[in-house]
Amino acid sequence: MNKRDVCGEFPEFCYRAFKCEEYAKQFVENGIFRMGCILSYRASEDQSRRDTTEGTGHTIEPGIVTYHGFSKDLKDKPVVQRKLGYQHHTFEQSNRTYCFCTSLPRVDFGHMKCSFGKYIVKITDPRKLAEDINDFFWDQQRKFLIEGCYVVYNKGQELDRKLEDNERLDLAYMQKPQSFESDCEFRIVSIGLGDVYNSGCKFLYEDWGAEPACKFIDVNLERALDYVCLV
Repeated sequence: MNKRDVCGEFPEFCYRAFKCEEYAKQFVENGIFRMGCILSYRASEDQSRRDTTEGTGHTIEPGIVTYHGFSKDLKDKPVVQRKLGYQHHTFEQSNRTYCFCTSLPRVDFGHMKCSFGKYIVKITDPRKLAEDINDFFWDQQRKFLIEGCYVVYNKGQELDRKLEDNERLDLAYMQKPQSFESDCEFRIVSIGLGDVYNSGCKFLYEDWGAEPACKFIDVNLERALDYVCLV
């Protein structure tokens, strides 16, 4: 399998908070950190941070809706009408997905320290971090697609257009409820790959038996990161 390039969108810089000073320093000085399985966030010990919908997407999109009705005379056949309305879509992608979660420049530091930890580092080149993660997995012969994505906070809300299938698939790991909007989250996502599932799908099917689906991945870049600093 050929090495895949990092994809997605990246901000100019972002922030990551740690509850433990030692972990913040390990990240800056040694390139050591963890990426968490997205499904683990459904059962976070911190109830204020728990999102039981994590790893799934939900949209309400414009579309043709079929209505069934009956006339007053029950002997008549049901009346079927097709009208423009809204369709509910719920979806999740089956590939193992791990996230390195950060916050965008507009985030409130007070919120970060209260919610994520008081030791904050600035990542001045998020794309370079994603490329280093990509190299790390490639060197270990582990098959992951690395993508940068801005989290959107519109889960379960009405949209003004119908999405393509792959757009919905993206939302499985980049969509959260509006109640989390103050996080201003940007994620570097690692998506497990395997054999091609079908030509129209941007992701790939993998063998779930190859590795436990839900755990942390420890990343060790084995060097100081010159694009990361404590603030």
